[in-house]
Amino acid sequence: MFMRDFWKPMSVSRKPVRELLFLFLLFLVQQSYAQRITRQYNNVSFSAALKDLNASQHKYTINFVYDELEDFKVTKSIRNQSVPDAIMQLIGFYPIRMTQVEDNIMVECTQKTPTKMIGRIVDAHHRPIDFANVALLNVRDSSLINGGVTNENGQFVIPCEATKAIVRVSCVGYRTAFHSYNTGMIGTIVLHENTINLKGVKVKAMRQNIKLGQEGMLVDIEHSELNKIGTATDVLREMPCIDVSSDGTVNVFAKGSPLIYINNRQVNDLKELHQLKSDNIKNVEIVTAPGAKYNAEIKSVIRIRTIRRQGEGWSGENYTTTKFNKWWGGSQYLSSTYRTGKAEVFGELWGTTTPGGEDNVLSTEINGTKNIFIEQTSPIKYRLKGSGAKVAFAYSIDDDNTFGLSYENQYGSGKGGTTDSYQRIMEDEVQTAFVNEATNISDCFSPVHNANTYYLGKIGKLSVDFNATYFWKKKGRTMSIKESNADIESRDVHTRNRQHSDLAAAKLILSYPVWKGAISVGSEFTSSRIRGEYTNAEQYVAASNTKIEEQNIAGFAEYGMKFGAFSANAGVRYEHVKSDYYSFGKWQAESSRRYSDWFPSASMAWNSGKWALQLAYTCKTRRPSYNSLRDEVQYDNRYTYEGGNPYLRPCITNNVDLNVVYDWLSFNAGYNYIDKPIVWIATLYQSKDIVFLRNVNFNNSQDVYASIVASPRFGWYNPMAEIDYTQLFLCTDGFDINKPSNRPCFNFRLNNRFNITPTLKAFLNMRYKTGRLNDLQKTKSFARVDMKFTKSFLNDALVIGVFANDLFKTDKEQWTMYGSHTIMEKDCYGYERCVGMSLSYNFNAAKSKYKGTGAGNAEKSRL
Repeated sequence: MFMRDFWKPMSVSRKPVRELLFLFLLFLVQQSYAQRITRQYNNVSFSAALKDLNASQHKYTINFVYDELEDFKVTKSIRNQSVPDAIMQLIGFYPIRMTQVEDNIMVECTQKTPTKMIGRIVDAHHRPIDFANVALLNVRDSSLINGGVTNENGQFVIPCEATKAIVRVSCVGYRTAFHSYNTGMIGTIVLHENTINLKGVKVKAMRQNIKLGQEGMLVDIEHSELNKIGTATDVLREMPCIDVSSDGTVNVFAKGSPLIYINNRQVNDLKELHQLKSDNIKNVEIVTAPGAKYNAEIKSVIRIRTIRRQGEGWSGENYTTTKFNKWWGGSQYLSSTYRTGKAEVFGELWGTTTPGGEDNVLSTEINGTKNIFIEQTSPIKYRLKGSGAKVAFAYSIDDDNTFGLSYENQYGSGKGGTTDSYQRIMEDEVQTAFVNEATNISDCFSPVHNANTYYLGKIGKLSVDFNATYFWKKKGRTMSIKESNADIESRDVHTRNRQHSDLAAAKLILSYPVWKGAISVGSEFTSSRIRGEYTNAEQYVAASNTKIEEQNIAGFAEYGMKFGAFSANAGVRYEHVKSDYYSFGKWQAESSRRYSDWFPSASMAWNSGKWALQLAYTCKTRRPSYNSLRDEVQYDNRYTYEGGNPYLRPCITNNVDLNVVYDWLSFNAGYNYIDKPIVWIATLYQSKDIVFLRNVNFNNSQDVYASIVASPRFGWYNPMAEIDYTQLFLCTDGFDINKPSNRPCFNFRLNNRFNITPTLKAFLNMRYKTGRLNDLQKTKSFARVDMKFTKSFLNDALVIGVFANDLFKTDKEQWTMYGSHTIMEKDCYGYERCVGMSLSYNFNAAKSKYKGTGAGNAEKSRL
């Protein structure tokens, strides 16, 4: 009975029901708008506005330091905004940051300077001018200290450490005002109207494209005609004091092979330069005197910085090249990136086929027990194939902290070379033999594993840069030689070489602002191991089995500061190297080494207007490559062997380097003193009439160099002219060598760039180099002319290029090398003349978030 009555419908009037529903809807509407803010603030402090917002609602807790934000004034009308949106509207252009963690909001000033320049900008009628640009300039050299933008009430608050500064105020439609003030409350600045009637006026400005950056010469790419030339390799070919060979090898004038970075990430394979498009490059910095934070073996650095682009979701790039010299070859590169929020996932695939050849005429003169002359005609052709894949992940915790990891795998193989050559052999001016020689070489470069992880961030004012790397590589070569002759012994020679290497490395750099600069300290550790074996089935040369284990522990400290137009940097690096050498499993005491060395560096720079000057001193080393340290003898032919030298020592280089830049002119000069230089030399093998090629340490060498570059602009025509001078002085005391003369070498280069239309560009590059002396090798002069056209479509998303290299077939390799009781000559053309085409396409392109630089980079180069 009770239950039945309970569920029985009750009779109620309709009016109370309508009232209840109306109240319920009002409650829902109130809840939906409970956290919306409507406020009007007129010239109140930022702290007071935050305090009011915090008291007007109960969902969020706003945390801030009252005194830190009190000087910032706000004049804002807020209508129906959420609390976070209201705070962001109040921030405007002020140097203030808001961080939200669930219902907690933290607001702070990003520039903690205790003193500020505070004022107000109005027009001649005392009306506030909003969005006016306010810049604080140094009273001594007018360099920029800080800047800001006025709010709706014309007010600005700019943190400023200087006690006095020039306040420059500019706004469209008003005359720019300059006034010098003591830091603090400066009152009101009046801007006067600047009305000009323009009709058919075109304003142009010429940007200075070469200047000195933080470490070296900085070349602007983004605002030059080079941004559509093709790839980063093509850009580097146009750079002053940089030489790029036909196979992509990069060398810096007087400094050799550089360490190359793209956005602080070290380039491990030159194919990465082919994959980076020129329209993604912001600038290129050429560092000819790298400081203590770089490995002691690094004598030059190239830093490529890309343009920061905004992009979410999927993006991709495709770059294809094909060329023909005597054979067809080409490459294909595909990459895809997915970005969402703070995360990025990146992947790439690439493949390449590289055919080539050489037309060689070689001659060797041996003055041993007999006078022997060998003339050899040796045409070579080869084809190498490679492929690889890479994946990477990066995550930005915030603007100051990011981490990531990457893995890359590469495979390569192919015909290392085939020859059908002949030798004409003469003894004491009488022909004794005519040898036909057929050589077949097979190479294998796989697999290669390369893994890297990094963290780049800030803990308060402390900057942290950590990288760790693991590298594993395997390669091998099999060679068969058939020497046929009716007068002397015929030979079948079979050799086999295998090499395995691995590396583990870690690097940590800490930086902290001190006084007028920053101090950096860091450490780098590398542990490497290389194992190799060489066998000759016929035992014309001895077999070898070697292992080298090496550990390198380094630490450095560096301090850089700026005072007015001057800046200075000084540092020191300490490296301890332990190297153990094993032959057939037994430790070799004489070949094992221990090194402990200090490498100081210092530089001074001055910048003022169009002038810039930098003077630097560095102490560097060059350690022999593992290939040079191998204890093996390689059979080339019956009169030529080559091999390693386990007794090689590192050499030390002391360098003084000067850079001067004025507008579009730049000048570089320097001097090197090298103690115990490593020199490639030809001697007699075990006093036999056989040439033996290997590296040895000489006493010392010195060289001087100078370069001047002019890169003016004439509208649609932009040339770059360069003249280089080098001269080497090698001490050969103690060596029985016919030393060649130390004659100077000059290099003349003229790169012509033509902007035919905004989307069509042409390039004509010409080069001539006089004969030169490189250690014991005396080369002949050569010349070269290259041409290229590029055309862009679809708002530059699609770029097509056609090119022709070495138009007149004049780039030849011709040299004479003087050794002990030997003289060798080479006359070779390497099929540099070719025609080709490139095509690149990208969609939704954006800059990679991956910022790892890798560790143990110099050691990887030695492997």
